Amino acid sequence: MGSMHRCPHCLQDFLLRTDPCPGCVDLATQRSRAKKAKERRAAYDPVGQVEEWEFWDLLRWYCECPCCGKPWATAGIVARDHIVPVSRGGPNEAKNLQPLCQSCNLWKSDHIIYFDRHFPGRCAPLPEHLLAYLPAIQADPSVQLPLIAPGTVDATLRYPQATPRQLEAITLVLSGKLPDCEGQISVDEVDLLLDL
Repeated sequence: MGSMHRCPHCLQDFLLRTDPCPGCVDLATQRSRAKKAKERRAAYDPVGQVEEWEFWDLLRWYCECPCCGKPWATAGIVARDHIVPVSRGGPNEAKNLQPLCQSCNLWKSDHIIYFDRHFPGRCAPLPEHLLAYLPAIQADPSVQLPLIAPGTVDATLRYPQATPRQLEAITLVLSGKLPDCEGQISVDEVDLLLDL
């Protein structure tokens, strides 16, 4: 039986001498993954733009989850929901946050929905400072905007009867970014604007 070979770089023992060393390859892979994860985190929040106190200052204006109406005492985890998702070009700043319970945040996914804090489940117009991010989203070919299902969307729909897509369309209508057809949103108009 042959003797063990110790790699001088990673100090792992192997039966065979190989080049490159499997241990070094594993370490290089780990380092590469760690570097990529660090880069993703830096791109997501380059300077720690949302401080804890900013979120808690925002949370005090909400007595319950603005999506489902569940009181915070029974909601469990309170998620920092980005109104205009970072994945769709929204800023990672306190002014782009709304608190949601964890289950509502997961349900909302990456849709642009701003909930009225006084009437749970009901959409509200986007804050003025977030409207500037919508043209960039519509102009960016790498950002996929969802299409509305055939038919019309009733602008009076609320959570949980509405889908996230429907509430996104309602939010955009209320914000003046999609035409309003007397409470009905025409699919052709929505598709036309969302396909830009």
